[in-house]
Amino acid sequence: MGNFATGVVVLTYQADDSYYGVTVNSFTSVSLDPPLVLVSMQRTSRALTYLLERPFAVNVLGDNQLDTALHFAGKPQSQPIEWVEDDVAPRINGSLAYFQCTPWAGYDGGDHALVLGRVLSYGQQDDTRPLLFYRGQWSALAQDTEDNAKDGAQSERSRP
Repeated sequence: MGNFATGVVVLTYQADDSYYGVTVNSFTSVSLDPPLVLVSMQRTSRALTYLLERPFAVNVLGDNQLDTALHFAGKPQSQPIEWVEDDVAPRINGSLAYFQCTPWAGYDGGDHALVLGRVLSYGQQDDTRPLLFYRGQWSALAQDTEDNAKDGAQSERSRP
């Protein structure tokens, strides 16, 4: 499965008076009506119980947020997290996109649990590129096809 490049998201939530998060790379859209997203969580994750019972935010990370991904993957970084307080769930400032969710359903996924969230609100930044994960390594998106075309490569749209 490591040969499939994925985006990187941090799921954030509030427990008591503190904000928490967990980095995951298994995230997808499920439905438009109602708007549902799915994340796959290890059953051993401490965050799983919270995500099944309280609102959470899915923060899609930009390629400038590797420190944030590492922080919530269990490798604390020195730079503090900038939180955006929201009516639904806390989210990370500066993310490429975010989805505010309430738990919809949880399903068995072997050694993982599949958590569906109903999207209540969302937002995005168009000037940020995604952080990727591929073969156990952090990565960034390749240059745009327009940039490649300037260097002699042709995009699918411009081929005869």
